Amino acid sequence: MRIVGGSAYQQYQTEGDLEALDFAIESYRVAMDAIEDDHPEKASVISNLGGALYARYKVGEAKDSDLEEAISLVELADALTPDDSPDKPSLRSNLAASVLSRFELGGREEDLEEAIAIWTHTLQLVPGSHPSKPTLLQNLGSSLTKRFTRLGNLEDLERAIGLDTHAIELTPDGHPHKSVRLRNAGNSLCMRFKQLGELDDLERGIEMHNRAVKLTPDGHPHKVVMLADTGNALQTRFERLGDLEDLERAIVLHTRAVDLAPDSHQDKPLMLNGAGNSLQMRFKRLGNLDDLERSIGFYDRAIKLMPDSHWHKPSILYNAGNALEIRFELLGKMEDLERAIEFHTRAVELTPDGHPAKPWALANAGNSVGMRFEGLGNLDDLDQAITYITNAISLPPEDHPHKPSWLCNLGRSLEERFNHVGDVSDLDEAIRCGLRSVELLPDNHPERARNLQLLGLSLTTRLRSPHAHTDDATRAMESYVEAIEHTASHPLERLLSSAHYARLLAEFPDLFPTPLKFTLLEAYKLALNLIPRCIWLGNNVRGRYTSKELQVVGEVVNDAVSAAITAGEYGLALEWLEAGRAVVLSQVLQLRTPLDDLQRHHPQLARDLHHVSQALKHAASPASSSLSGSTPTDAYHTLDSQAQSSHGYALQYEKLIAQVRELKGFENFMRPKKLVELNNACASGPVVVVNVHETSCDALILCRAGDVVHVPLPDFSLVDAMETQRLLWDTLRAKRLLNRCRGDMRDDDDDRGGRVTAMDPPDLMRIILADLWTPVVKPIMDVVRTLVPPSTTLPHVTWCPTGPLTFLPLHAAGIYPGDKKSRGPPQCVTDIAVSSYTPTLEALLKPRTRVAPTLQDPRVLIVSQPDTPGCSSIPGTTTEAATVMSLVGQSKVLNDDDGTIQAVLEGMATHEWVHLACHGVQNTVDPTNSAFALYDGQLTLGALMSQHLPNADLAVLSACQTATGDEKLSEEAVHLAAGMLNIGYKSVIGTMWSISDYIAPEVMRVFYTVMAEQVKTGGELQPAYALHEATKMLREKKGGMDDSLRWVPFVHFGL
Repeated sequence: MRIVGGSAYQQYQTEGDLEALDFAIESYRVAMDAIEDDHPEKASVISNLGGALYARYKVGEAKDSDLEEAISLVELADALTPDDSPDKPSLRSNLAASVLSRFELGGREEDLEEAIAIWTHTLQLVPGSHPSKPTLLQNLGSSLTKRFTRLGNLEDLERAIGLDTHAIELTPDGHPHKSVRLRNAGNSLCMRFKQLGELDDLERGIEMHNRAVKLTPDGHPHKVVMLADTGNALQTRFERLGDLEDLERAIVLHTRAVDLAPDSHQDKPLMLNGAGNSLQMRFKRLGNLDDLERSIGFYDRAIKLMPDSHWHKPSILYNAGNALEIRFELLGKMEDLERAIEFHTRAVELTPDGHPAKPWALANAGNSVGMRFEGLGNLDDLDQAITYITNAISLPPEDHPHKPSWLCNLGRSLEERFNHVGDVSDLDEAIRCGLRSVELLPDNHPERARNLQLLGLSLTTRLRSPHAHTDDATRAMESYVEAIEHTASHPLERLLSSAHYARLLAEFPDLFPTPLKFTLLEAYKLALNLIPRCIWLGNNVRGRYTSKELQVVGEVVNDAVSAAITAGEYGLALEWLEAGRAVVLSQVLQLRTPLDDLQRHHPQLARDLHHVSQALKHAASPASSSLSGSTPTDAYHTLDSQAQSSHGYALQYEKLIAQVRELKGFENFMRPKKLVELNNACASGPVVVVNVHETSCDALILCRAGDVVHVPLPDFSLVDAMETQRLLWDTLRAKRLLNRCRGDMRDDDDDRGGRVTAMDPPDLMRIILADLWTPVVKPIMDVVRTLVPPSTTLPHVTWCPTGPLTFLPLHAAGIYPGDKKSRGPPQCVTDIAVSSYTPTLEALLKPRTRVAPTLQDPRVLIVSQPDTPGCSSIPGTTTEAATVMSLVGQSKVLNDDDGTIQAVLEGMATHEWVHLACHGVQNTVDPTNSAFALYDGQLTLGALMSQHLPNADLAVLSACQTATGDEKLSEEAVHLAAGMLNIGYKSVIGTMWSISDYIAPEVMRVFYTVMAEQVKTGGELQPAYALHEATKMLREKKGGMDDSLRWVPFVHFGL
């Protein structure tokens, strides 16, 4: 039976046949029971059974008790085998492997040390030509790698790589263990890359992983591990180089491994963790919420499968907690944060004292509890967060790479407690933490600007308090200056430091000696010049929209513009506002020219710039308290090595940008446009930019002569704008006109819906439009009328509002008949001007002549969706489509099931005009997923922004909320109308809120009648005037203000 068992075991090793393994184990048991105790082959039979049991345990087909039996059997066989036996090396190797598995299961350091000692001793016993030599080298290398991941000693990793390499050299290609040895070497090389940053290590590691996958046949138990490890390596390369193909392939490999491995496989939880990590990474890059949801699902499964005793359990708990925190920040569900706190707390409990990961676990728990304090304001949470982070700081040595970051976080928490409790000792300690966090960092470390900025903020807080020190102002200013000039740091930290410098100077102008390092406007100029780098050209559209940098850019831009206006620099103010306004949209427009041209004409330079940008972004990201990955040792870079690599990337980046700007046609690469380049934006009439700031409200009017006229608006404030926006949205919610499909509205809707005040919605709309007219629009229009030559036609005004005004109907402002504020004849903007909107001045710089086929012959794509699956019926779209078709020349209609995503995109590519009569959806969680509902799915803003239609002219979006932005990103034109401008359409008709299915066809009939007349008479098309006539008809027909909720939402964007 021993021979039979051996043959079956050999079949398992060669083919991965688990049934053969089970048969081998049973055969060995029979042989062991049958052989006498004093038989010379007794030890060999016992050893074979122990080895087979261990193999079955490794592939997840046995219980944990079988591992203990395997260890006991191999220990017995070892005791029965004399030291000079040729079987002794392989026997002791099996014993060490079993003990190592027990370490992996229970995390006992003694087991790991015992395994290393056994393999080290055994390796010394065998000659170089011994057949077990490669296996011993492999196993000792594997155990040293595990000790490195546990303790972080780089010498262990270096030894492991040497042993792995030697084992591969001694193993022929056809050997069944070749793939395992390649996998081990690949893992070790990837780990060394994470420590030292040498890209060659990562490339070699990926090459070895790929070879290991190819050598392992499908169906072999090792295949799933090979797939998962290759996925981890590709994910690491994505983090370094930013190539999305690496991440996509990593996700495929991770999910394939998860699907193939049974839940009983000992490495299944780690595979689930790897899949969760890669999906969470793609979510951070692309912003697809489904990736985050799937990621959390994988983590939950991993947590359930992995016992608490497993040494990887804390890292998986951290990853799950991190994902839940992200979802909490997106959706605001407190249960997500509560679960995140639970996971982080369990990670602290499961990580033994003295373990290198203990500080990370404590810091993560502190961060999550601190988030709960920010949400609920419970001071007990803040106290607990401070305790966690204080304990985290107390454990590692002073040169620990995360200690400066943790000191910084502790300082922020202490300053927050001072703000709530008023104990100045907390603030003093916060400043000491900030100083220490800066002192610990080398001069070129990428976190230095962040820590300097936060130190400056703490000093500024004390400066404002009754406890100020005489040198607080000077020290705060010095901290900001050093942060501003620290080129190796993340550009966002430098931008914020520039803004804080300027605010400090504006608040305390008399406390600083002259000459200053930077004047107020110079500081803001530095901040504005950093905007393109903050949003990162290397990201794709959705990645930039969801990045945290957008949250702060708008506020800094408004501060800068207000400062420039106060200084009388109106042209500079306009340039700055344009630089920051709709920054992502502007970058997308720019990406269509400089970057594409750079890739086309200088591909190597474009690739180099992309790679260095990604590397610098990764190096400059503030260190997170992370157990992500399998171990905490991913972050074991020394502070000096982090500083050196980041400084090197910063120098390369600046050198590459300089190279690009030396090329013909790229002189202004990644530079904002100057005023002289923006003058043509007002070719069809004045452009009015309204800046709302906490200190003042101002309008800047760009005129044909290139002048910028300033109109102060002293009777309007940011608070007024926010209150008017709230009143409008409350009114719309009362009538269910937000987040609602057009087919849900009926002719009698004026009598439906809730009430927010005692007034009817028409009365509220009168108040809103009057409140916009008197302090804002009327003073502007009074000046506009002095700038526009007399004419028989109404002048054209294009509005470019900021902040809360972005959501308000400036185009309809006025005092209408029946308004209680009316004194004399009605006054409203619709009587004295035709209005349009634009997200940026640059969007108005497109050519104003049709390209193809001819002005008199527009080709029109008409999309009608009366019965979109999953949406309410909107039968009015059929009538609307027929009306449009009867009024235009060449047209193509995609009705009902013909209106698929692919058909619409193809039609848009061959038609100058497109009319979309369908449901519109505004996604406030991810604005780039705002969409048109078509027959086979949603055509999203993200998909539209990847299109390029150079001949596009007019887009009519007869859907709901196509010009409704995101309240969190009010400075960004994140709506469908702006997306259509971006992909090439010169004019776009959209809606600010939900529209009625029976009103839309009436508006479109008048609109296209006027447009058809313009086409017949020749000259420049004027969609804004056509829409003006259509809404005028609606006002006069439906009773003006009594139906304002019907006509006000229709707006025109662009030329």
